[in-house]
Amino acid sequence: MEVLTAATLVALVIKVTGVVKYISSRDWRQVITQVLVWIVAFAVLLVAREADVAKNLTLWGNQLLGDMDTWSVLLMALALGATGSFAYDVKKAVDHSDAAVEPPLHVGVGGSTPDQKETTE
Repeated sequence: MEVLTAATLVALVIKVTGVVKYISSRDWRQVITQVLVWIVAFAVLLVAREADVAKNLTLWGNQLLGDMDTWSVLLMALALGATGSFAYDVKKAVDHSDAAVEPPLHVGVGGSTPDQKETTE
């Protein structure tokens, strides 16, 4: 097994474990954020698998994206999404200046965020 494949699968294990922890602590924002990353990665890889410009992309050794079955694409999407999320977590840990800060995903009713104070008139 090549090192990149093993590292990608390790990142997947770490992120799945994190999602289980978020579920147990009822941190739904974190759960939704990670699941959204995986869904988007799967959709992008499904489209790329069918696109002429990307079907010859080599992933995990000698596997061509265009030759992968749906289960392989799903595993690749989960692993790539987890690797991207893990890299983002590392960036957040290193970037103490908040130079790369992004707004959080807010899950709420009516589009209000926890930072917004409700005013009554």
